[in-house]
Amino acid sequence: MKVNLITKEEYLLSNRLKDNLDEVFAFVLNSESIEDSSINLSFISSKEMQELNNQYRGIDKDTNVLSFENQDISREHTKDLGDIAICYPYVVNEALEANKELDSHISHMFIHGILHILGYDHESESEADNMESKEIKFLSKFNIINPYTI
Repeated sequence: MKVNLITKEEYLLSNRLKDNLDEVFAFVLNSESIEDSSINLSFISSKEMQELNNQYRGIDKDTNVLSFENQDISREHTKDLGDIAICYPYVVNEALEANKELDSHISHMFIHGILHILGYDHESESEADNMESKEIKFLSKFNIINPYTI
């Protein structure tokens, strides 16, 4: 289980978070009965996120996280599940506004992105309930409180 981390120097990620990303990823995949795989995680600017969100979702504004499932035939051989983009300035602002610890919030966004790649969604109330309950369960393993009750 491997997280390929792509970030810029100015985005301050704690060493603890960097160390925990592989563990979080492995735990989610093991819980979902998925064999050895990798994922690409990029921390990007608001401008970059706005461009991605506009290009792929037709929404001309930034957002906290976007996921892109690897649907290429190489997936079977490379075990690369896809790409997750987290907008660093956006999640920093969200954490500050909600008085959340930044590493915990980033871990939540990472798990949220992984679940999207694995086919979970929140388009309907029942889908949202299912996805949120998985997020809460996975976060609790890392002593992160339920982000939906804050």
